[in-house]
Amino acid sequence: MSPLMDTNVVCASVGIDVAKATLDVVVHLAEQRSHRVFANTAAGCAALHCWLAALPAQQVRICLEATGSYSDALADYLYTHGYLLSVLNPAVLVAYRKSEQGHSKTDKLDAELLARSAQEKQPRLWHPLPADVLALRHLVRYRADVLPMLGQERTRLAANRLTDWSRAQIQQHVTHLHQLLLAAERQLKAHLKASEQLAPLWLRLQTIPGIGWVTAAFLLALLGDVARFPRGGALVSLAGLALKQHDSGSSVHRRACIDRQGHGELRQLLYWCAITAMRTDPQFQAFAQRLRERGKPTKVIIVAVMRKLLHIVSGVWKSQSDSDPSKVLGPVG
Repeated sequence: MSPLMDTNVVCASVGIDVAKATLDVVVHLAEQRSHRVFANTAAGCAALHCWLAALPAQQVRICLEATGSYSDALADYLYTHGYLLSVLNPAVLVAYRKSEQGHSKTDKLDAELLARSAQEKQPRLWHPLPADVLALRHLVRYRADVLPMLGQERTRLAANRLTDWSRAQIQQHVTHLHQLLLAAERQLKAHLKASEQLAPLWLRLQTIPGIGWVTAAFLLALLGDVARFPRGGALVSLAGLALKQHDSGSSVHRRACIDRQGHGELRQLLYWCAITAMRTDPQFQAFAQRLRERGKPTKVIIVAVMRKLLHIVSGVWKSQSDSDPSKVLGPVG
């Protein structure tokens, strides 16, 4: 199949809303609209492929929403079978629904919006990530799942109203979870060091002030290929740190705020990276001080530092060189 839609061939635009158990599929072909529901299983994917292959179209373009583990297998299956596939950030679908003044939300309506997006916008085509990046994602996610369980058990252990038996059981569970965390971190580091693709970049990202080995690993797992984000501003949007203005006429001028429509876990990690950078790095200290002298509140300063960190991440990744914050922050003094 050609990577771009050819106006001289019959094209079908397909939107797939992916849920845990079902796939709602809407097809636009000429003036016809079709809707079917398939099981989100291997057999359901095969039935979907048979239906799409029988369409009287020479080219099929598919849009689906990224829903983590629910959509991963389907995306791999469709890509393997040669379809033109785009996997959209959920925030993109939210924005598109608002632009269409849609107030209702159902699986069928979402599939309809995705089909229209495939037809009208032809978003960037999706390609599977390399195997070592996918393995890294699983390891990073496993570590992230163990951490809150360990914190919860440590909180329970600090409670006063515990019997000797329950305290012993919780302590045993805490010890077990701590061992799992250490094992996950050892495996994570070993995987990164063994990867010819990931190891150099993992080390370079750690030259950025405030970014340690865990955040560097998370960034590699989340972004996969920075070429998907042609500008540093695209990373800012991914983190939900893009500024949202609300001005109207001469009387309505509300304070700008971040849109928070991006990746919440990335935003949380960057917050602590920003705090560390402002405490330990002279250039970030000077940058934060300049903002204070302009009367900016602390929250605004922290967000500004988070945004700068993402621009530095983009620069380090694309240049394949160590961090130089002065290119983004300017010289100290």
